[in-house]
Amino acid sequence: MAKGQFGLKLRFSGGQVEKRGLDLYDGATSFYGFAQALQIVVHAYVNKEVVSRATALRGAEVYFGAPRQGSVIIDIVAFIETYPATLALAAPIFYDFVKHSFSKAAGYLTSEPETPQVSKLSTDDEPFFDELAEALEGSLQRGHRSIDHGVPTISLERPRSSLVIFNKQTSEWVHTRDENPDVAKFTGNVTRYNSITGNGRAYIRQLGKIVPIRPSSAFPVGSKGLLTWSLHGNNVITDKELEFDARRIDSARGDVKRLILVDCRQAALTTMTA
Repeated sequence: MAKGQFGLKLRFSGGQVEKRGLDLYDGATSFYGFAQALQIVVHAYVNKEVVSRATALRGAEVYFGAPRQGSVIIDIVAFIETYPATLALAAPIFYDFVKHSFSKAAGYLTSEPETPQVSKLSTDDEPFFDELAEALEGSLQRGHRSIDHGVPTISLERPRSSLVIFNKQTSEWVHTRDENPDVAKFTGNVTRYNSITGNGRAYIRQLGKIVPIRPSSAFPVGSKGLLTWSLHGNNVITDKELEFDARRIDSARGDVKRLILVDCRQAALTTMTA
């Protein structure tokens, strides 16, 4: 049986933390949120499965480390008991997976994997990390409670180095506005698509960037083939443009986090008909 042990730290720092310590309720709520998020990430690493409930963790266990006197540093130990379905059981790969998962979920959109293994997973199945980021959203909202109440930064660390820094900017990213009820039209092409989960990515011309997409529950079954058609056109450099009817989901600072697709059609056919 494969086994691995990986140490992490959650460091609360700045402001009044060094002088007075950490507010009990805010700190406990923050740690609860990060504990949920870590369970979800470790489960994704071990099983290549995105779950929304932290209690569903299989094949690994996450523990408190022994507390230390005089600092607000929480030691965490992750014991991996089964061989990961995603990647190899090695410390650099595990820490890179954790870093990339939390970075995407916290709005560090330019962050890139540092190991070839995580880079390949991100390239081959990019919507997987988008789906994982969405699953982490609620946990990270709770995790940022201390930041929302005066703690300047929280850092998730591995031994001797930092993985991800959380601050006011990341709080504004993880706190998502409700899904916009208004359906808007967008034009673009699918760059990634998972036909099993329905999650994907698309370059949206009106936004000038690639954003995650996900069909709504009411998305017509007959239109799903167009998503694959657009992806294929993108890969072979031929017709690929779609017109999307979609609802925006924005962060608290107004950035588009994802589009929920209501319907789509070939943009060229729309133009010819008009």
